[in-house]
Amino acid sequence: MTESIISMKAALNRMSGIKSSSAKKIEIYAQRCHKDFMNSELHKWWEDCRDDKDVVRSISRPFYDLVHACSIPTGLITERAFQRKVATSKFFLTKDHPFRPQFVNHYMWDNPEKFYDFSVFREWFIMCCSTISVLNKENKQLSSDGTKNDGECYSIMSSTDQQYVRANLDLYLYSSDRLWKDKTLTPASNIIDAPSDLLNYEKRFLV
Repeated sequence: MTESIISMKAALNRMSGIKSSSAKKIEIYAQRCHKDFMNSELHKWWEDCRDDKDVVRSISRPFYDLVHACSIPTGLITERAFQRKVATSKFFLTKDHPFRPQFVNHYMWDNPEKFYDFSVFREWFIMCCSTISVLNKENKQLSSDGTKNDGECYSIMSSTDQQYVRANLDLYLYSSDRLWKDKTLTPASNIIDAPSDLLNYEKRFLV
């Protein structure tokens, strides 16, 4: 099994291989989010109302929405998603964004000095655009088993790097054959290579 290819470095490298229109959209959306991030009034609102879940969501949700409108495919897929695609090639798979974009944005707002520089902010935005092909029910499982945000406190049941391990979802690279019925799978790591600073930040929310 290979080492993890779900990382910031891999996402940055894959940017050059996606469609130019998709890359342009990602660059523009990253700039748009950074303009929000540089708004001093939003920073004050965040600091003053950090424990108000509605304020936190209203500030972090736009980042989530713009990231979710983008995709930098990792080339990874779950076994059941692959089997469904082989059976019905026109079946639409779900794109899971494994870096939890909205929570990453929480980290950004809580550590603003690290992200004023757009070149740094951009790398994290691009990282968050990484996607893995899964079934919709697997995506829902990852969400429900990973984080909890239905009460006053935001809680994490599994760290970012261990999400797929906890969900017992193995990942595979699929071959480049044109037809899905001809593609083959190669086992790949299901560990997400998240930045150490993010993993350390998560520890205060782990339950």
